[in-house]
Parts: sequence; structure tokens; C-alpha cells
Amino acid sequence: MAVEGISEEKNNELTYTIQNIVVKSSLHKIIDLNLIFKKIENSNYNSKNFPGLFMRFLKPKCVVIIFKNGNIILTGLIHFEHINIVVERLISMLNKEHTFDINIDINSIKTEVVNIVITANYFRNIDLNLASLKLENAMYEPEIFPGIIYKIYKPFTSVFLIFSTGKVVLTGINKKELIETALVNLGKMIKKKELFISD
Repeated sequence: MAVEGISEEKNNELTYTIQNIVVKSSLHKIIDLNLIFKKIENSNYNSKNFPGLFMRFLKPKCVVIIFKNGNIILTGLIHFEHINIVVERLISMLNKEHTFDINIDINSIKTEVVNIVITANYFRNIDLNLASLKLENAMYEPEIFPGIIYKIYKPFTSVFLIFSTGKVVLTGINKKELIETALVNLGKMIKKKELFISD
């Protein structure tokens, strides 16, 4: 399941899908990860491989990474409204197990979206060889990767993976309202520089 959006500019020229929302937060407590691993079934922890404990949620689908210092990362979400649901379930789960002796105040938890990954489609082929010459801050090594890595800094920083089929991956933004702006701006730039291949 994915969240789909359509550009208001021209409905048949751009669609996008949110693939992943990455969120960071803090429980404001020192956490005994070994104890959580022993008590909660859907958790995975091996301090020799990684300093955080992984906890999987199925509805909504999400992975929560908890660190000893109380910092947490949520990844795998595709709906913004599910962020608070996952955090509330996590806090409820930790507070329910009295052996944890954590007692986290849900009202003290603040979340911050740090990255959104979006896939999009312009439904027109793109000349990547020409694009690699005309786009600043573009890297194209087709023998290593079949798309262009294109980074922009204005009006905000974002990174695009651009493929010859017209499909694009957008990452590096942290606000929902920036998605369509970034994709429409890229489409306008590709059109202005005559990088779309004529039918």
C-alpha cells in the first residue's frame, strides 16, 4: 500500500508515491535494551552488531529503533498520521511492563520528520546523457548506476535519482508540503533544458 498524489499542474504528467517516512524522537530516559529484548517478542537486539534495538510493528507497518540513551528512530511509515499512533503504542507497551520501571510521559514526546522518500513518474523518457551535461551537481556513471544522482540546494536541499524512463526517486526533504514543489520544479527544469525525449 502506498500514498499516491497527483500534481495539480497537469494531472497526466506527474504522479508520486510516498515510500518511507523517517522520524526521530527521544524517550528522555536511559533504556535497558537487554530487558526490553527479553520481555517483548517483536524486538531484536544484538549490541555486537548494532547499538540499537529493533522493534517491528505490523499495523501500521513500521520499524522502531531504540537506543540506550532513549533516542528513537521510526522508519517504514507511509502515512504521516501514523507517526503518533506508533509512538503512543510504543510508550504504552513500555509503560505496561512494570519491570521496565520507565514511566514515560507521552506528552513529553516530540517527533521530527528527518527524511521522506518518494517515487514519482513523469511518464516521458529523459535523455540522461544530455542531462548529465546540462544539470549542475549531477553525477552519471551508467556502468555503475543506471540513473543520474542530482542534488539541488535551492529553494531547499533535496536529492533526485533520475532514470531514463521518466521515473524519479526524491529524498532529502522533511516536510510533506515540499514534495509536490520539488517534483514540479524538477519537471519544469527538465522541460526547460529540453531533456525530455520527444515521442
